[in-house]
Amino acid sequence: MKQFFAVAKYVVIAALLVVVGRLVLTQNSEQAKILVVHSYNNDLAWVNDVDGGIRRAIGAAQASDGPRLNVRTHYMNLRNHPDCNFYKNAAAEVRFTLDDWKPEVIILVDDLAQALVGFNQLMLDETADRYALAQDLNDWISGGRCATPALDFFGLDDPGDTPLPELVFAGVNGSVAHYGYDQASNVSGIFERKNYAALIETLISLEQAYPGDVAGIMMLNDASPTAITENQNYRAEDWSPFVAEPPVNAASIAEWEDAVALANERDLMLLIANYQNVSDANGQPVAAEDLIAWTELHANLPVLGVNTRFVADGGMMTVAIAGSEQGEVAMELALAALNGATARPQRDAQQFLIGMNQSLVRKRGLILPAIYEAFSREIGSFVPVVAQLYVVQDGDSE
Repeated sequence: MKQFFAVAKYVVIAALLVVVGRLVLTQNSEQAKILVVHSYNNDLAWVNDVDGGIRRAIGAAQASDGPRLNVRTHYMNLRNHPDCNFYKNAAAEVRFTLDDWKPEVIILVDDLAQALVGFNQLMLDETADRYALAQDLNDWISGGRCATPALDFFGLDDPGDTPLPELVFAGVNGSVAHYGYDQASNVSGIFERKNYAALIETLISLEQAYPGDVAGIMMLNDASPTAITENQNYRAEDWSPFVAEPPVNAASIAEWEDAVALANERDLMLLIANYQNVSDANGQPVAAEDLIAWTELHANLPVLGVNTRFVADGGMMTVAIAGSEQGEVAMELALAALNGATARPQRDAQQFLIGMNQSLVRKRGLILPAIYEAFSREIGSFVPVVAQLYVVQDGDSE
């Protein structure tokens, strides 16, 4: 009798496991799968802001009885590992997830994810030259990191299996034609192009507040692919009433210091957007906080950031695109695709944020319109007067 009950117990347990397994499979089959792929890691404020916008859009969809969602987020962490072998392995990891999980939609954030992941998932037009696009991307990805490898190194020769997912891009500054997106039928997204009107208005305020001569402006960035792309937009913009000098991309701290010296010599205000990939004399990354603190200390004219993290990293002021809008709109486009929308819109960013460090404003003796302080206080990007203003370097003192 005991043996009978023991066997019966295991039969009941097995039956329950089967039922639970079927329930899980049924639930998963009813959920729409969305994979969010970030080029970088969540140690960047920008990435966390984008994720916050994504969560906000998901919450709004759930509140309005939207589709049941299964959302996964993957961080490729490419900014912290700017070398070809890491890029290769990171791309292969995402492709494995795509092959195994098969999401209906992929949200790709920032440029490198578009090239390493998005390109292979395109429904390209019949007239598109896939090989030429792949070769161009291959050169771009490897540029400055390694000798250009064969197309199979980054997997650009291996298109994804059908049915291909919908693609939604975010955080792209330049044209998406580089990735073949203009020749594909499954792509929508939101650009991260800077709000140049707001930048010019702020530069005018800084010029009026600065007691010395301002001969023009110059963009200074690192030499990352994103920064190189940023140059195209900078050159294309009408910066009137300012004279815009050619942009400078500094791969090393020596090149960065030379660029700041050049700006001082020519009475130029600096615009800085990308600065996390500058190397020291040993080839190691310079900490962003040290680089921006050094720049604020040595730049004669006011420096304006174009990056959400710039003030937190020690800068005086920034006017940057809001990452939360990028994430929210990207998820809204993903949900629209899941709901069968036939349009594939590509939108421009509308929201921007202002950040300000009051200590650095006062140290430079600038009197700025009160709206800058009020706005930055409202959104939590205002740094009040503090005792320590700079990271002291090279024997300099405050």
